Amino acid sequence: MALPALKLELEDPVEERLARLETNVEHIQSDISDMKVDIRRLNDKVDGIDQKLTAKIDGLDEKLTTKIDDLDKGLTAKIDDVDKRLTAKIDDVDKKLTGKIDAVDQKLTGKIDTVDQKLTGKIDTVDQKLSGKIDGLKDSTANLALTIEKGFADLKVARALDRVWWLLMSAASLGIMARAFKWI
Repeated sequence: MALPALKLELEDPVEERLARLETNVEHIQSDISDMKVDIRRLNDKVDGIDQKLTAKIDGLDEKLTTKIDDLDKGLTAKIDDVDKRLTAKIDDVDKKLTGKIDAVDQKLTGKIDTVDQKLTGKIDTVDQKLSGKIDGLKDSTANLALTIEKGFADLKVARALDRVWWLLMSAASLGIMARAFKWI
């Protein structure tokens, strides 16, 4: 394969290109120097605003610190006053209630002691009565047991007699039957 012949084109001369670059560099330099001037002006303005704001902030800080300190002193004094008043009231209520509780305690202790004595007396009386009745019941139960034993003894003797009588009757019946059948 064959390649076509290259066509030679002439380039712009280097001097023209340098001339164009120099003009562009001059424009850039003038723009940068304008920007530097603007930046210096802005720095001055920012410094001025910083000084003004710093002064205002310091003034506000002093005012607010003073107000807070005054408010703190006032509220601390009020809190201390309220604390003293409430502590005094609590102490008074404590004394009153302690006195009332002690009075009620003494009164109820007296009543409880009286009721205890009455109930103890009644219980002792009932105990004596019941002890007497139980002793009487015990004696009567012992007497009843003796009577029952005597009755059983009498019953045993009567029972023995009943057996003898039954044997006699049975023997007589058997004797009559034996005669009737002529066994005897």
